[in-house]
Amino acid sequence: MKSVQFANVEEQYRKYAGQLLASDVQRLGDWARTQPHLPSINESELMLFLHSNYYDLEAAQRTIESYYTFRTSCKNMFGNRDFNREAIQTAMNVVDLALLPELTAEGYRVMLAKVVDSDTSKFSLNSILVLVTMCVDVAIWEEGCNNGSIIIIDMDGIHLGHLAKLGIFTLKDLLYYIQEGLPIRMKGLHLVNVVPFIDRIMTMIRPFIKKELLEVLHLHTGMDTLYTHMPQRLLPADYDGMAKPRKVLRDQLYNHTMECGDFLAKYDLLKRTDETKRITKPRSMRNFFGLL
Repeated sequence: MKSVQFANVEEQYRKYAGQLLASDVQRLGDWARTQPHLPSINESELMLFLHSNYYDLEAAQRTIESYYTFRTSCKNMFGNRDFNREAIQTAMNVVDLALLPELTAEGYRVMLAKVVDSDTSKFSLNSILVLVTMCVDVAIWEEGCNNGSIIIIDMDGIHLGHLAKLGIFTLKDLLYYIQEGLPIRMKGLHLVNVVPFIDRIMTMIRPFIKKELLEVLHLHTGMDTLYTHMPQRLLPADYDGMAKPRKVLRDQLYNHTMECGDFLAKYDLLKRTDETKRITKPRSMRNFFGLL
């Protein structure tokens, strides 16, 4: 088993010289240490929170609060992250997740997801999200700050039977985490080869999507319109791109994440909030989505 190799902090400071300031990272760390309910946060993590919020200290503080509070309370996604579980092994066979090796011209990292087994009896959104968050954790921590992230979801292989498997509460949790807790700059969310019932899916999730995410959400009936947002050559070979085939990229990501499995399990135990020590009341998901 391997430990996650957090991005080198000195390289991050050099990469974003004049924007990502050590003094601001120090101030953010000083604030975190005044919050007795928060776990210890290392410098690389602090940099991610600050950079993903465009160096706004107050916004970074809110993201930190949401990130650790959600990961502590949402046991469906973070309670049992064990690659040996049958549910996770099944999820790995149901969904291909791939990190494209080359950044876009703007410096954005692209992640591609596709359902590859259309048998709905094997489809568990909760288990898939546990798998995805493990892969995303390792990828973010090891790469460190980047200019932005693009997510492509290829809906080919999804059919009407999957609709009943998309639990509304799980989708709400996911959207909350993406928008409020995940320390990335979301630059694009592309659904390609959209299904005929996409309007029903959008009706389900629209109440939980903030304006900022709606602005970068794009629906594509095929692949061609995607190429106005990013060049085709960045995609895997099976999408007529120049990257390695999706299965190869998928295996690389899954194998590396599995190697870090022990680290991920320990991280979940250590990086938790202690609500008995909290000074201020956290903002709830109901408040976040304007439901109160």
